[in-house]
Amino acid sequence: MTWNQFATIRKTRLGQSLVAAISLALLWASPTQAGTTITPMPGVCPVLIAQSGEYDLAGDVGPCLVGDGIDILASGVTLHLNGHTITGAPTCSSSDGIHVGVPAPAPPLAQVHILGPGTIANFARAGIFAENSAGSFAKFVTVTTECTSFFIGLEILASQWKLQGNVVQLPTPGGVTAGILLSGPDNDVVHNIVNNGGLGIQAGVSSDNTLIVNNTVSGTQFAGISTHSNVNNEIHANTTDNNLYGIFIFDSSSGNNITGNTSTGNSAEDLQDQNPNCDSNKWEGNHFDTANQSCIH
Repeated sequence: MTWNQFATIRKTRLGQSLVAAISLALLWASPTQAGTTITPMPGVCPVLIAQSGEYDLAGDVGPCLVGDGIDILASGVTLHLNGHTITGAPTCSSSDGIHVGVPAPAPPLAQVHILGPGTIANFARAGIFAENSAGSFAKFVTVTTECTSFFIGLEILASQWKLQGNVVQLPTPGGVTAGILLSGPDNDVVHNIVNNGGLGIQAGVSSDNTLIVNNTVSGTQFAGISTHSNVNNEIHANTTDNNLYGIFIFDSSSGNNITGNTSTGNSAEDLQDQNPNCDSNKWEGNHFDTANQSCIH
């Protein structure tokens, strides 16, 4: 499956289901009060956070037979997962574990903080999905699934997010899966671990000025780390092994610095740049066995 097919499927699924899901959440969910401990009721989903404040999760959320696990619809929210689990349906809920923001033209959210440890399991669309938001982060969260269809561990359709210390464990896909997918500028992806899936970490369309540092990606069916239709990314000190490709730079991506990475044991190639003579991409100080061009060092 090509990137364009992947993006088209994702856009279609969101367009068909997102408005309905958010409408149901607003209609049926009981908003949680700011500054309180959240004590979920078994099987009652989603937990709705619609006010700024500090929130402590005091129990597991789910199983969510319908809808998201937690919806965050306000800026200035800090959510502590406190080691708890947010679970979809045993048959895989076609929704998100944690959903941040609503589509534009609604006002964008800012300063949303999701803090683990905590686990998100068995949602068939995304573990964490953030849109129309900025200046936020998700740290120390584990995302896993038994779903073998369409799934993304952490998807950031937004800007200025930091993903740090998260673990995404995906099945060998029967459909389309991605560990971390970015579709917006100025995001940081630091010290995360991604195992298995179709894509590992991808800076997708318009993800300019992305920082991808000190991540470990293995066992994916395409690339451990890839960039597509963006510029000026920093890809540094990552480890990518046992993928199809270790690091893959599409010919629509330029001005990238790819330095100090270790990429070995990838079945097709460790490092690949589709731009003739690497264009304005700089490859320096990488440890690898195979590459497709002599401009890769």
